[in-house]
Amino acid sequence: MSVSSAGDTSGAEPEVLTLPEISQRYPGRWVAMTVTERDGNLQPVKGRVVENDVDRYRLREKTAKYEEICIFYAGDSPYLLLL
Repeated sequence: MSVSSAGDTSGAEPEVLTLPEISQRYPGRWVAMTVTERDGNLQPVKGRVVENDVDRYRLREKTAKYEEICIFYAGDSPYLLLL
């Protein structure tokens, strides 16, 4: 049985999580999710994690097959460390 990078071992679709739940499960990683719910401003609030990685560019390569995907960093911005 294979394990996806999102941690799913059952072959079933990943569970729907809120953004805070995703950030808690994948701290310090770039996360790609399919959006299942948006707020009044059309911003994502819930979704299914399909991939995650420490490298943003590698993650983009892994998710090229998806038509619509939301990618975000689960944690404090890594770019603030460069200042």
